[in-house]
Amino acid sequence: MKVLVVEDDRSVRETLGIVLEAYNHSADLIESGEEALTYLEKIWPDVLLLDLALIGMSGEEVYKKIGERFGKVPPTVVLSAVQHGEARMRNLPGARFLAKPYTLEQLIGVLQEVFAERNAA
Repeated sequence: MKVLVVEDDRSVRETLGIVLEAYNHSADLIESGEEALTYLEKIWPDVLLLDLALIGMSGEEVYKKIGERFGKVPPTVVLSAVQHGEARMRNLPGARFLAKPYTLEQLIGVLQEVFAERNAA
C-alpha cells in the first residue's frame, strides 16, 4: 500500500518510513501541509498518515484544504499526541485517530483496517 506520511518531526517521520517499509508498504515522507497539497496533485496515496500539530498549517487545515482542492480526501489516520486530539477529530470526518505513543501493531492494524474499508467501499 502507498502511504503518505505528513509529519513535521523529522525523527518521527523517518521512523514511520522505516517501519512502513519493513511491513512492505511504500512510504512517501513529507513535513508540511503545503508539501502534501503539492504531492497530491501528482500522486494519490492509499492512506494518509497525518499529524495534527504541524508547523504552519494544522492537520485539520491540511485535511480541509485537501477536501476543498480535490473534492475528496485519502483514507486518513491521524497520529497525534496533542491534548484533546480525539475531540479535534470532529473537524476531520471519516478520519481515524491513533494517539501517540502507539505500538507498531496498533499502527499497522489501523492502516490495514482503513485500507480494507477503502477497498470495500
